[in-house]
Amino acid sequence: MSIVMGVGKDAPIITNKSGGKQSAVNYRFDLIDTDAIFELTKILSEGANKYGEWNWKKINRQDHINHALIHLYAYMAGDTQDDHLGHAFCRIMFALGTEDNQ
Repeated sequence: MSIVMGVGKDAPIITNKSGGKQSAVNYRFDLIDTDAIFELTKILSEGANKYGEWNWKKINRQDHINHALIHLYAYMAGDTQDDHLGHAFCRIMFALGTEDNQ
């Protein structure tokens, strides 16, 4: 079972200027760029079709980081055959979501 810190019944309560009370928020999802998220989900869909859903969880963190770096260097070299920034973003997300002990 996973626990998201700062989310749940034990989260601290804050009161706004109008007296409204709610849980304190540690996360700013409203600042995520929507175009970047749509690009991420497009890449995730293509990868799921090609490799299978959740296949990325079977790959270790170091491999995800290496592939992210390959995409970044390809982008910096001027290669335009792929969305290298989008793929690097996706691989970094995978690295963050992968257990380090694989």
